[in-house]
Parts: sequence; C-alpha cells; structure tokens
Amino acid sequence: MLDLKTHLSLLAMSFVTWGFFVLLGLPDYYQHWPLVAQLLILPAVTALYVPLAPWLLRRFPSRDHRRNALWLALYLTVPLFLYDVIYIVIIGGDDLSFVFRYWYLSFFYVSFWIQFPWLARGMTH
Repeated sequence: MLDLKTHLSLLAMSFVTWGFFVLLGLPDYYQHWPLVAQLLILPAVTALYVPLAPWLLRRFPSRDHRRNALWLALYLTVPLFLYDVIYIVIIGGDDLSFVFRYWYLSFFYVSFWIQFPWLARGMTH
C-alpha cells in the first residue's frame, strides 16, 4: 500500500498534468485542432510516457513496479476524468457524452491501464 505522501504526490502530479494539457489545448481543449493533429497527439503522448513511466515508477517507495504501474494508471486516468467532467460538463455546460466528442481524451482513460503495466513488466530496479 502507498503512504499518504505518495498518494498526495500522485494526485498533485495528476492535476499538474491535466492543467498542462488544458493550457496546451486552449481555447476549446483541442476541438479546434485539425483531425490529423488530434490523431498525431495520441502516439506523441504515448511515446512521451515510454521513458517517463519507468522513471516515475522508480520513484515509488515500493519496488513492486507492476502494482505501482496500476497506481500510476489510476492517478493519470480517474482524477483526469473527474477534472474533465468538472471542466467540460460542470463549467462548460456539456454532458457526459463529451467522452465521444473528446475521443482523444477517452483514449488515454484506457490506454494508460495497458501501457504502464506493460512498461513495468520488465523493470527490476
């Protein structure tokens, strides 16, 4: 189990990550981007996390990288989804069908649950 400090650090990291992506996607959270750019951001962000995820996993207090990968996936999907609900639905006046219009966000709600454990599978230190 993770200690409180690690949980709070992951939560803070999730908010900073979300804030960065919101600012990058202004004014309408990537909706104004051409489809090609939206499609290109998926492999770009995925590739960014290939070195970043193992680096983050090595900073966990526990060396159980597979379990930590699930924690990392949790904190980079569930809070970000909730932040998106607040930003898009509550503040923006949209509804939960945003997950279809903002499909590129929904991609990461799922992909990190696959990518992070896969990256952790061979980690030994």
